[in-house]
Amino acid sequence: MQITKLLLRNIGAYHGPHNFDFNTTSDKNVILIGGKNGAGKTTILESLRIVLFGSLAYGFVNDNEPYFREIHSLLNRSAMESNSSEFQIKLEYTATEEFENVHYVLMREWYFKNEKIRERFSVLKNGKHLSTQQQSDFQNRLREEMPPRLFELCLFDGEDVSRIVSDEKIPEYLNDAGKILFNLDLFMNLEKDLQAYRLQYAQKNASAAKEITEQESLISQINELQKFIEERQMRIESSEDETFRLNDEIKQHKKDFEEHGGLLRDERQQLLNEVNTIESKRKANTEQIRSFITSLMPFYMTRDLLGRVVKQLNLEKENESFEYASSALDKNKLNDLIHELQQSIGQIHVTYDIDHLHKGILSIMQPENIKLIHRASFAQRSEIQNLFNQIQKIDAQDYIQRFDQNAKMLEQSQKLRKLIENNDQSSEFKEILEQIEIKTKRVEQLRLLIEQYNKEVHEANETIRLHTLASNKITDKIREYHKAENSFVMTEKLLLVSQRFRERQWRKKLDDVAKEATKMVNILFRKKEYIDRIHIDHLTFELHLYNRQHHITKERLSAGEKEMLMLTIIWAMFKVSGWKLPFVFDTLMGRLDQDHKRALIQHFIPRCGEQVLMFTTDSEVGAEQFALLKDFTAKCYTLEFDSITHSAKIEKGRYFTISEESSLS
Repeated sequence: MQITKLLLRNIGAYHGPHNFDFNTTSDKNVILIGGKNGAGKTTILESLRIVLFGSLAYGFVNDNEPYFREIHSLLNRSAMESNSSEFQIKLEYTATEEFENVHYVLMREWYFKNEKIRERFSVLKNGKHLSTQQQSDFQNRLREEMPPRLFELCLFDGEDVSRIVSDEKIPEYLNDAGKILFNLDLFMNLEKDLQAYRLQYAQKNASAAKEITEQESLISQINELQKFIEERQMRIESSEDETFRLNDEIKQHKKDFEEHGGLLRDERQQLLNEVNTIESKRKANTEQIRSFITSLMPFYMTRDLLGRVVKQLNLEKENESFEYASSALDKNKLNDLIHELQQSIGQIHVTYDIDHLHKGILSIMQPENIKLIHRASFAQRSEIQNLFNQIQKIDAQDYIQRFDQNAKMLEQSQKLRKLIENNDQSSEFKEILEQIEIKTKRVEQLRLLIEQYNKEVHEANETIRLHTLASNKITDKIREYHKAENSFVMTEKLLLVSQRFRERQWRKKLDDVAKEATKMVNILFRKKEYIDRIHIDHLTFELHLYNRQHHITKERLSAGEKEMLMLTIIWAMFKVSGWKLPFVFDTLMGRLDQDHKRALIQHFIPRCGEQVLMFTTDSEVGAEQFALLKDFTAKCYTLEFDSITHSAKIEKGRYFTISEESSLS
């Protein structure tokens, strides 16, 4: 397959029709597409998947509502707001069928019907429209000859390549890619069919029926668990990617927040603490003032009257003493007392006027001018006396000062609150703070989800191990039942032959891949003849590097050399497989140094087949790298995003500031 043209009409950031000419020649096999992040490069890659595979590009079997939701998110917003009815992806490519070149035009269009999005798909073969049945046959054949997984192998994202290397997932990649590129999945399907036939034949044996049923259940459970693990691992990867993205966005939000003068959390908290301290002092003052007003203030205001009341109560107390003495001073006892005194001094008996003496003594004791008013008890007098003592100690100036302090502290508190409120209510700051809070919560949710998913994967793997042990024991029993059965034995032999053939193919293909990769590595690496031989284990798919029979650990390679090694392995697999598909590189060289970039451009990219689509940024491929690429670049484009019109623009014949005429002549 060689892509010749691509048309995007109101797709993603591309408002209106935008054309790309992807025609290449044998000596100019590169289409260079430059653009900064967010300029629309990803939309082109996604459009290629969609126009070829439709709903299958998103993993859906048919055109269902989830697929149309994905499409809806891809359509240009400005076009939808203007009620445009033209949303289209059109792809032209050539392929070889029965030793003849065939030209295909694939077109997917979307329109709205009853506020729901719907799709039209059409295919032209050598200028003739295919019928509905022919289109269905074409799609089925395309998915068989070039399944989406194979097409995905042609798309090389620099970040994905780097992640495969850094996470040490090269063996997994080789295993998955090799099955597709070398058609070994056909033998795996054959083995699966043979196992199904063997199971079907074995079921005829009544004595093995129970074991077969049990084994079927175990195998079914194992398959379900493996699907469950794959699904959970995809969720883990998706959650980790989202966490990584959210953390980067949170860092950027915090940076923007600081640069625009917003209050950081610590600064804002410090202001809140100051406000709380002031409010606590104000509250204490207010409580003391309120307590004074509700209890002592009325008495303080009438303190003179209260003093007179206390004085009156004291006089009434003296009167109580007089009344008690009056009742206690008996005339007869007074007379007896006088006689005793006379005898004690030897006086002659003298007669006194007792009544007059009694009245005289009482007149001496009687308080003057007392008018009884209150007749208070002892407890009441004590309570009023204590209240009067408290009033005497009160300094009104202290409460006045507290009023003044509260007024000043209120003013200070209002200023601080205003500062916090202005910060919080600022639309820009508020939005940034809300985004930080929302994304921080989401990161924590994702962390808990990842922990849960990992736990579930561990439990599922343990269950698979136990089920596999049980299934192997049943297999041994079934073999005993059918030792004499020729069909069963033949099935076993076929399975064994298929497995051995598949192993030999793996071995042969991987040996060829290793030889091709070794050649390319020695061309690309700065350290010439550093690696004499590469060996790929056909069972574990682990890479082993040797230099004059000495093993070289991959840890001795730099990060750039590891990526170069990964690329050469992928390239070698495609070369050995014989597939002729376009290579698509998305920011492939972003993490490589200048020497490795130069080596890739001069020796690797020209050997990547008849067509290479390179999506780059100006920081990845600058003027120096462009000068090396120009000799085998057929077309170049620059994608720019207009923030005013919110639309992508295509500059043809120019790579950023370098024109095609000046550099590709």
